[in-house]
Amino acid sequence: MKRAAGFTLIELVIVIVILGILGAVAAPRFLNLQGDAYGANLDGLKSSMESAATLGNTKAILGGFDKDGTATKEVDGITGVKFVNGFPEGAGDGIIKLLDISASSAGDTAEYIYDDTTDTSKVVIKPQGRKSETSCYVEYSDAADTKSRPVINVVKTDC
Repeated sequence: MKRAAGFTLIELVIVIVILGILGAVAAPRFLNLQGDAYGANLDGLKSSMESAATLGNTKAILGGFDKDGTATKEVDGITGVKFVNGFPEGAGDGIIKLLDISASSAGDTAEYIYDDTTDTSKVVIKPQGRKSETSCYVEYSDAADTKSRPVINVVKTDC
């Protein structure tokens, strides 16, 4: 009589369970889904900033203050919006006021944290809960003159 060779059903089930557990533990590290989500969030924020800057510039042109160096105006019921060279200023009283986001300059429960203290001509916006302090943000820099647009950069190397 020949002896049967192969795996028993119990051995097969045990191997599948062990592989499932290893996959559940290891997959998040390799897939980096949270980092990808933060990166996509920052891309969306950049698009919102571009739209808000264009809206602000349109209001500046219609209001006749697009050629002014600096101005503080009301835009769509939002008072005290600061402008530089016809675009919203890179500060809490500029582009941040025009964005419809939950943002704070302090580390509280807001969705985003912004820093406009290191340089008066730009603002850095970071998502709350990011992994890195220095490489997961959107940076909005003022328009250099009335013929240029603000520069918006996304850095998402370690989200």
